[in-house]
Amino acid sequence: MNQDDFAKQMEKAFKDALKQADAITANAETIRKQAEVELDAAKEARRIAERTGEQMANEYYEGKRKEFVEAARTELLRDLARKHIEVGKTNHDISLWLDVEQSFVQKIREVVERVEKYRGEKPKRTPLEGSPRVFIGEDRDGSFISFDSLEGKFEMWLERGSGIGSALFGVPNPEQWEAKTGIPFERREKVLTYIAEYFMDEKLGGQGSFLIGVDVVTVYGEEKG
Repeated sequence: MNQDDFAKQMEKAFKDALKQADAITANAETIRKQAEVELDAAKEARRIAERTGEQMANEYYEGKRKEFVEAARTELLRDLARKHIEVGKTNHDISLWLDVEQSFVQKIREVVERVEKYRGEKPKRTPLEGSPRVFIGEDRDGSFISFDSLEGKFEMWLERGSGIGSALFGVPNPEQWEAKTGIPFERREKVLTYIAEYFMDEKLGGQGSFLIGVDVVTVYGEEKG
């Protein structure tokens, strides 16, 4: 190979190398732009997810606002009634001072007496006929409690650690009770009592107390897990 041929081959090799370098550079620029697009898409997806999550949280709260307000009001009245009961006030006087029904005060009194009676020992629970089964579970929508018996069955949302008691159950209100459960209305309180006591056995070590409201049952006590 003479010197001219060698020079031509070297020149060709350099040109090929430059072309390859240009191709690599162009490809790298394409990859960089594609990465920027994907990063922007990821950022937008995250913003959408955050907005969607916030919207879902707001919708969830709005959907449960009525029950949360009822539970908060019930808790305040419960504490006030309990304090009056503990200093010996009558149901009549307490109902006048708090502007509530005497039946509400009586329920609080029964809770106070039950807690005091079984303090330090596991209380006996109210039996329920009809082969009842209660299940506490979770799905993609959150926690729930289901009840099934020979009389009927239904499911309720469950909110734990809400700051209002240990748990809230969203229960069918008196007007909707029979349509949603298939269970006679006169057994509503007994069924809900059974469910609340089951929850206390499973999650509160058998201790605690509860109040049955219009749309919600509030359970009080220190949750064990």
